Amino acid sequence: MKRILLFIVVCLLTFNGIAQSDNNAIKQFYRTIQGTYQGQLNDSTSVTLHFAPIWEREENPFRWFYLEAVNNETKQIVTQNILEIEPISDITFNIVVYGIKSPKEFVGQWGNRHFFEGYNTHILKGKKKFVFLKTKDFEYQTGWNGRKSLDCFPSGDRIHFKFVQEDERFYIKRVPQGTTNIIGYTFFKELTD
Repeated sequence: MKRILLFIVVCLLTFNGIAQSDNNAIKQFYRTIQGTYQGQLNDSTSVTLHFAPIWEREENPFRWFYLEAVNNETKQIVTQNILEIEPISDITFNIVVYGIKSPKEFVGQWGNRHFFEGYNTHILKGKKKFVFLKTKDFEYQTGWNGRKSLDCFPSGDRIHFKFVQEDERFYIKRVPQGTTNIIGYTFFKELTD
């Protein structure tokens, strides 16, 4: 009987250690990626990206983001999405990218976390998954995704994302469908006090 109890305790401690480890990795990613970024989409278009945490529930706190990209010259929205972080292992995550059913309601609400408390997952539509890999502390990247793309890129383009905290940059590489041309975008994180 004591052996069985000891086995159960060891299993529970092992499981708790894995869960805690997963939670710490997600917490690090969640806290690292949030913020505002500035970058160029092309020679004439500069863009601001906002990654704002939303739906921060006690039972599942490091899970949801609202992403809004705004053209700095025209002030038009380039893309609006809600991102969900799903753990796969200690170093890999699914980032599920959802569209929003009535996106105009949410324009500019990235600065008001409590605004989203009046909504739930019923506002989401469609989904696209990207597998993110933690390559080292505070550095995460995807592989190429040739099946689907984000709304702001043509369908079929291959997309690669990378965030590096050391230089506070978010990188996107895009290969348009049917070509081998690599188009790169770099976004610099705005530092806060």
